[in-house]
Amino acid sequence: VYGKDVAEKFGVEEMEVTDEVFRSKYARHFDQAENRMHTIKAVMAATLGNLYIPKV
Repeated sequence: VYGKDVAEKFGVEEMEVTDEVFRSKYARHFDQAENRMHTIKAVMAATLGNLYIPKV
């Protein structure tokens, strides 16, 4: 909610945070690069064929 208040009051859409804030136990983010890696591997496995794809 804090970010929304800042955006409305000052017109700031993007804000930078320190590494300490980004890595804190209260941070709400996800590792985008890791998610992208799994997506790429899944697409490669599905399109290259002849690969072992375990049944889930």
